[in-house]
This record gives sequence, structure tokens and C-alpha cells, in this order.
Amino acid sequence: AVVSTQSGHYGREELDDVYSSVLLKKHKKSRKVWCNYCTSLASQSRLPEMRELLTKALKSLPKDKHIRTICHFAQTEYKQGDPNRGSTMFENVLTTYPHRLDLWAVYLDKTISLNDKEQSRLLLDRMIGLKLPMKKMKFFFKRYID
Repeated sequence: AVVSTQSGHYGREELDDVYSSVLLKKHKKSRKVWCNYCTSLASQSRLPEMRELLTKALKSLPKDKHIRTICHFAQTEYKQGDPNRGSTMFENVLTTYPHRLDLWAVYLDKTISLNDKEQSRLLLDRMIGLKLPMKKMKFFFKRYID
């Protein structure tokens, strides 16, 4: 059912029924179900509902899945919603987990994809300022030079 909803076979009401009655009841603890629902709502331009969905997802999911879920919602905001809101979501997560290089890399990629060179440079400057081993910093130095 998840694959069908992403390909656009369901209308608005049918999508809500499938997720609320079947998937979210049976797979409440599944991050993939919440993320697929997020993507489906965003593809239908239902952004306010997608934003409300994040709070519901965080209440239902175990804490170890929160970061990846927030990251997915932030990426969806960048792609189909408000890039500033997506940026704020990344900033909030990175404030709490400043040494998560995977999050920095995703945030940097999304910023670069917007062709916002000034913001990308500022972000790279912040990354270089982190106290990390040289092997890990090599990736960011290469991005900075490009």
C-alpha cells in the first residue's frame, strides 16, 4: 500500500484512510511509514498537514528514530516546502548533535542544491570550526574548495 500511495494512485481521502486506518495503526513504530506519509502529503501540496504529522510521528516513534525522522521531514521541506523551515529544522537538530557529520553533509547538500553560495560558505565555515579528526574533516575541506 505504501508504494501505491507514493505513485499517486490514491486521492486525498483514500490516502488518509489508508494511512490512518491501516498503516499507522499496525505500524505505528515504523519510521518508514511516517516518512512515506510525509512524502505523500508533500507531493499533494498538503504542507500544513505534513508539518502536523511530524509532531504525531515524534510522539509515536521511539527516541532512537527521532533524528532520522526529523531529517527526512527537513529534507522534504527543502524539496517541496519552505527551505527556510527545513534549514531551521536542521539547525535545531545540529544544535543538539553537533558532531553528527551525516546530518551536516545532508544539510550542506540541500543548501548547495538551492544555489545559495553565501549560506553554503557560512555553513562550511561552521563545519570547519568543529573540532574533529583530520580524516573526517577532509570531506568538508574538499567541499569548501569546490
